[in-house]
Amino acid sequence: MKNFAFGILGLLLLSSMVHAGLAVTDYSVSQDSFRPGSRGLITLYISNPSSCPTLPTGCEGNSRLTGVSISVSPPAIISMDKDANIGDLELGSSTFLSLPFSVADDAQSGIYRLDFRIYSFGETGNIRYVTIPVTIANTPEFVFTPDSNVLTSVDSISLRIENNGGLAKNVKIKISEDTAGVALYGTNQIYIGDLSGEKTVAVMLDSRSAQDGPVNIPFLVTYEDEIGVSHEETDYVRMTVKKEMLDLTFTQDSDIITRKDSTLVLSIRNNGNEPLNDVKITLTDPNVRLRDKNELNFGSIAAGGQATVSGGVFASLSPGLNLVPAKVTWTERDVNKEQDMTIPLTISSDADVGVYIETKPAPLTVGTEHTLSILVSNLGSYAIDNVDVEIDSDILESLDISNKQYIGSLAKDDFSTVQFKTKVISTAAPGDYTINVKVRYRDQSGEWETKTIYQPITVYSAPSGNGGNTILLIVVLAVIALVAWYFFFRK
Repeated sequence: MKNFAFGILGLLLLSSMVHAGLAVTDYSVSQDSFRPGSRGLITLYISNPSSCPTLPTGCEGNSRLTGVSISVSPPAIISMDKDANIGDLELGSSTFLSLPFSVADDAQSGIYRLDFRIYSFGETGNIRYVTIPVTIANTPEFVFTPDSNVLTSVDSISLRIENNGGLAKNVKIKISEDTAGVALYGTNQIYIGDLSGEKTVAVMLDSRSAQDGPVNIPFLVTYEDEIGVSHEETDYVRMTVKKEMLDLTFTQDSDIITRKDSTLVLSIRNNGNEPLNDVKITLTDPNVRLRDKNELNFGSIAAGGQATVSGGVFASLSPGLNLVPAKVTWTERDVNKEQDMTIPLTISSDADVGVYIETKPAPLTVGTEHTLSILVSNLGSYAIDNVDVEIDSDILESLDISNKQYIGSLAKDDFSTVQFKTKVISTAAPGDYTINVKVRYRDQSGEWETKTIYQPITVYSAPSGNGGNTILLIVVLAVIALVAWYFFFRK
């Protein structure tokens, strides 16, 4: 309707300019619309053209215009001078006149006509009539106030919208694209409706893509004013992005052995002040894989509470403490949230050793000295360090200073041999016994490990000393007798 009114007024203006002599070539209004109690300015452009080629009938001018003046009949809500004198206009000259006006404080919204009469005296006296529309509208003035100025992730805020101006109809708000990572969550626009006074709406804001720090969020508001004219404006709300950090404590309650199927028993303590619902953890490191499931589900954890879950796991991480990346999802105050965290997991080594024992001379006999050669091999996937070997047996007496020997480091699939000088005690009875071989080492996780091998051994009795001498004596006497017979009795 406003466009139609402007069209009619434009035709009226055009019709006033088609005559020869005095011409109103243009006009301007300082604003598109004016609030009650405000001030404005109307400017008229007037000329005495020699011709008007752009007008339908032309406007040939033949002489000077004398005493050019303007009078206006404004509506009651607009105050301005009703008469103004321009003076004389020579042929081909032009001028302009600016007329200030003010709008009454109690003016009603609408489009008002200002009827101008432009005239001159003399032989070429002319009168022109121009109608200029002025829009009065008590335009809305919006103020946005959130109940919280801190954004953590996906947040539900109560946004109070105050309208300190005239009625705003069909109000809609959205966030423009240039928001430094803050966006509406779940919708791209919020419909407010008609707004006079104030209204509070629930707004879901997603700041997960934003950087920590202050940010001006541009709320783009579209509405129609009291007279039906559409408007669009941007109002900024200053907020602070502070990424939410879950206050959780993780406790590993089981051993995880590298490169072997293991069971992970993990406990979570909620150190925060809010209960967490539907807590789930997804391990995002490809070197730690859950078996038979994709996530660990802890359920609800009260503030200060704890939950424990278990699940099969296969880890190919290096032994030691590893910070495993994971994604934690939960529901807090009916809002689904997520956060990337690291979970400390201690991975135990699959380190293992094998032992082989050799005796010299063999076999072990009562009261005899022997050298025991003990070969230690590394059967694990990683190197082991500070390897030492210790032997112990009830029937062996150590002839060395110590019954412990140091090897040092063994790489994967490596081996080394140490020797112990021992003697089988003379009081030992022949039979089967056990020798304890204790291997102590430090794996790649830094943990000390001890493996004890119980190796069976057999002890034999020593040969009798008198029996051996008798046989030797008989053999010697037989040889002497044979020699004597050969030399003395053969003949």
